[in-house]
Amino acid sequence: MERDETLVSGSQRVFFALWPDDRVRSSLALAARRMQRVMHGRRTRDESIHLTLVFIGEIDIESFDRLLALPAGVLTADFRLVLDRWDCWPRNGIAWAGPSLTPAALMQLAQNLEAWLHASGFDVKRGKFTPHVTLLRDAQCAAMPDPLVPIEWGVKDLVLVRSELLPKGTHYGIVARWPLG
Repeated sequence: MERDETLVSGSQRVFFALWPDDRVRSSLALAARRMQRVMHGRRTRDESIHLTLVFIGEIDIESFDRLLALPAGVLTADFRLVLDRWDCWPRNGIAWAGPSLTPAALMQLAQNLEAWLHASGFDVKRGKFTPHVTLLRDAQCAAMPDPLVPIEWGVKDLVLVRSELLPKGTHYGIVARWPLG
Protein backbone atom coordinates (compact mmCIF):
# COMPACT_ATOMS: atom_id res chain seq x y z
CA MET A 1 0.00 0.00 0.00
CA GLU A 2 1.23 3.47 -0.92
CA ARG A 3 0.17 6.39 1.32
CA ASP A 4 0.12 10.17 0.95
CA GLU A 5 1.89 11.43 4.09
CA THR A 6 0.37 14.93 3.87
CA LEU A 7 -2.72 13.74 5.73
CA VAL A 8 -1.96 14.36 9.39
CA SER A 9 -4.96 15.66 11.36
CA GLY A 10 -8.56 16.81 11.35
CA SER A 11 -11.55 15.21 9.74
CA GLN A 12 -11.55 13.93 6.19
CA ARG A 13 -14.28 13.12 3.65
CA VAL A 14 -13.23 9.87 1.96
CA PHE A 15 -14.30 7.05 -0.34
CA PHE A 16 -12.87 3.92 -1.97
CA ALA A 17 -12.70 4.03 -5.77
CA LEU A 18 -11.19 2.77 -8.97
CA TRP A 19 -9.02 5.46 -10.57
CA PRO A 20 -8.42 5.25 -14.34
CA ASP A 21 -5.06 5.56 -16.01
CA ASP A 22 -4.44 8.41 -18.46
CA ARG A 23 -5.65 6.47 -21.52
CA VAL A 24 -8.95 5.46 -19.92
CA ARG A 25 -9.44 8.92 -18.39
CA SER A 26 -8.92 10.54 -21.79
CA SER A 27 -11.48 8.20 -23.41
CA LEU A 28 -14.00 8.92 -20.65
CA ALA A 29 -13.41 12.67 -20.95
CA LEU A 30 -14.13 12.43 -24.69
CA ALA A 31 -17.32 10.47 -23.95
CA ALA A 32 -18.32 13.15 -21.42
CA ARG A 33 -17.90 15.89 -24.03
CA ARG A 34 -20.06 13.91 -26.50
CA MET A 35 -22.69 13.35 -23.83
CA GLN A 36 -22.70 17.03 -22.83
CA ARG A 37 -23.56 18.09 -26.39
CA VAL A 38 -26.82 16.12 -26.07
CA MET A 39 -27.68 16.38 -22.36
CA HIS A 40 -25.96 19.63 -21.41
CA GLY A 41 -25.18 19.73 -17.68
CA ARG A 42 -21.78 20.07 -15.97
CA ARG A 43 -18.99 17.72 -17.02
CA THR A 44 -16.91 15.94 -14.44
CA ARG A 45 -13.45 17.51 -14.57
CA ASP A 46 -11.09 15.20 -16.46
CA GLU A 47 -8.73 14.82 -13.50
CA SER A 48 -11.64 13.81 -11.23
CA ILE A 49 -13.05 10.95 -13.32
CA HIS A 50 -13.34 7.76 -11.24
CA LEU A 51 -15.64 4.89 -10.28
CA THR A 52 -16.76 5.03 -6.64
CA LEU A 53 -16.97 1.66 -4.90
CA VAL A 54 -17.99 2.76 -1.39
CA PHE A 55 -18.53 6.30 -0.14
CA ILE A 56 -17.61 6.52 3.55
CA GLY A 57 -18.09 10.22 4.27
CA GLU A 58 -16.62 12.39 6.99
CA ILE A 59 -14.20 10.59 9.35
CA ASP A 60 -11.66 11.58 12.00
CA ILE A 61 -7.93 10.83 11.80
CA GLU A 62 -8.20 7.74 14.02
CA SER A 63 -10.82 6.29 11.70
CA PHE A 64 -8.62 7.17 8.76
CA ASP A 65 -5.80 5.09 10.22
CA ARG A 66 -8.23 2.15 10.55
CA LEU A 67 -9.06 2.48 6.84
CA LEU A 68 -5.38 2.18 6.00
CA ALA A 69 -5.34 -1.21 7.76
CA LEU A 70 -7.35 -2.71 4.89
CA PRO A 71 -6.77 -6.48 5.08
CA ALA A 72 -5.42 -8.22 1.97
CA GLY A 73 -8.46 -10.54 2.01
CA VAL A 74 -10.68 -7.65 0.92
CA LEU A 75 -8.79 -7.28 -2.37
CA THR A 76 -9.59 -9.31 -5.47
CA ALA A 77 -7.59 -10.23 -8.53
CA ASP A 78 -7.16 -7.48 -11.09
CA PHE A 79 -9.80 -7.48 -13.82
CA ARG A 80 -10.88 -6.02 -17.12
CA LEU A 81 -13.80 -3.60 -17.06
CA VAL A 82 -15.51 -2.63 -20.32
CA LEU A 83 -17.53 0.57 -20.16
CA ASP A 84 -19.87 0.19 -23.10
CA ARG A 85 -23.15 1.85 -22.20
CA TRP A 86 -24.28 5.25 -21.18
CA ASP A 87 -27.31 6.16 -19.20
CA CYS A 88 -28.82 8.96 -17.13
CA TRP A 89 -30.77 9.02 -13.88
CA PRO A 90 -33.53 11.62 -14.30
CA ARG A 91 -34.21 11.92 -10.55
CA ASN A 92 -30.78 13.49 -9.92
CA GLY A 93 -29.57 14.44 -13.41
CA ILE A 94 -26.51 12.17 -13.26
CA ALA A 95 -25.36 11.01 -16.70
CA TRP A 96 -22.87 8.17 -16.65
CA ALA A 97 -20.94 5.43 -18.45
CA GLY A 98 -20.95 1.87 -17.17
CA PRO A 99 -20.55 -1.78 -18.11
CA SER A 100 -23.35 -3.80 -19.70
CA LEU A 101 -21.69 -6.85 -18.10
CA THR A 102 -20.23 -6.32 -14.64
CA PRO A 103 -17.12 -8.41 -13.88
CA ALA A 104 -17.55 -10.74 -10.92
CA ALA A 105 -14.30 -9.40 -9.42
CA LEU A 106 -15.72 -5.86 -9.39
CA MET A 107 -18.87 -6.94 -7.56
CA GLN A 108 -16.79 -9.02 -5.15
CA LEU A 109 -14.45 -6.11 -4.42
CA ALA A 110 -17.37 -3.78 -3.66
CA GLN A 111 -19.05 -6.40 -1.44
CA ASN A 112 -15.79 -7.19 0.37
CA LEU A 113 -15.17 -3.50 1.07
CA GLU A 114 -18.67 -2.90 2.36
CA ALA A 115 -18.60 -6.00 4.60
CA TRP A 116 -15.18 -5.07 6.01
CA LEU A 117 -16.25 -1.47 6.64
CA HIS A 118 -19.38 -2.60 8.51
CA ALA A 119 -17.35 -5.11 10.56
CA SER A 120 -14.85 -2.33 11.35
CA GLY A 121 -17.56 -0.05 12.73
CA PHE A 122 -18.05 2.30 9.77
CA ASP A 123 -21.64 3.37 9.12
CA VAL A 124 -21.83 2.83 5.37
CA LYS A 125 -25.30 3.02 3.86
CA ARG A 126 -26.08 2.45 0.25
CA GLY A 127 -28.58 0.83 -1.99
CA LYS A 128 -27.86 -1.58 -4.80
CA PHE A 129 -24.36 -1.10 -6.22
CA THR A 130 -24.51 0.10 -9.84
CA PRO A 131 -20.98 0.42 -11.19
CA HIS A 132 -20.74 3.66 -13.13
CA VAL A 133 -18.51 6.62 -13.89
CA THR A 134 -20.31 9.95 -13.50
CA LEU A 135 -19.72 12.06 -16.60
CA LEU A 136 -22.29 14.87 -16.14
CA ARG A 137 -24.25 16.45 -13.31
CA ASP A 138 -27.45 18.47 -13.77
CA ALA A 139 -27.97 16.66 -17.07
CA GLN A 140 -31.17 16.91 -19.07
CA CYS A 141 -31.53 13.18 -19.58
CA ALA A 142 -32.06 12.17 -23.21
CA ALA A 143 -31.22 9.19 -25.37
CA MET A 144 -27.77 9.32 -26.91
CA PRO A 145 -27.90 9.10 -30.73
CA ASP A 146 -24.92 6.73 -30.95
CA PRO A 147 -23.75 3.88 -28.74
CA LEU A 148 -20.78 4.41 -26.48
CA VAL A 149 -17.58 3.24 -28.11
CA PRO A 150 -16.42 0.56 -25.62
CA ILE A 151 -13.68 1.72 -23.26
CA GLU A 152 -11.53 -1.13 -21.96
CA TRP A 153 -10.07 -0.55 -18.51
CA GLY A 154 -7.52 -2.92 -17.01
CA VAL A 155 -8.25 -2.38 -13.31
CA LYS A 156 -5.06 -3.02 -11.35
CA ASP A 157 -5.54 -1.17 -8.07
CA LEU A 158 -7.91 0.22 -5.48
CA VAL A 159 -7.58 3.74 -4.09
CA LEU A 160 -8.72 5.64 -1.03
CA VAL A 161 -9.66 9.18 -2.05
CA ARG A 162 -10.00 12.35 0.00
CA SER A 163 -12.73 14.70 -1.17
CA GLU A 164 -12.36 18.41 -0.38
CA LEU A 165 -15.28 20.77 -0.93
CA LEU A 166 -13.80 24.01 -2.27
CA PRO A 167 -15.46 27.22 -3.56
CA LYS A 168 -14.59 26.25 -7.16
CA GLY A 169 -15.91 22.70 -6.76
CA THR A 170 -14.82 19.41 -5.27
CA HIS A 171 -11.16 18.40 -5.37
CA TYR A 172 -10.19 14.73 -5.14
CA GLY A 173 -6.79 13.46 -4.01
CA ILE A 174 -5.61 9.87 -3.77
CA VAL A 175 -4.31 9.24 -0.25
CA ALA A 176 -3.63 5.48 -0.45
CA ARG A 177 -3.38 2.83 -3.15
CA TRP A 178 -3.49 -0.98 -2.95
CA PRO A 179 -2.55 -3.21 -5.89
CA LEU A 180 -5.03 -5.90 -6.92
CA GLY A 181 -3.95 -9.34 -8.00
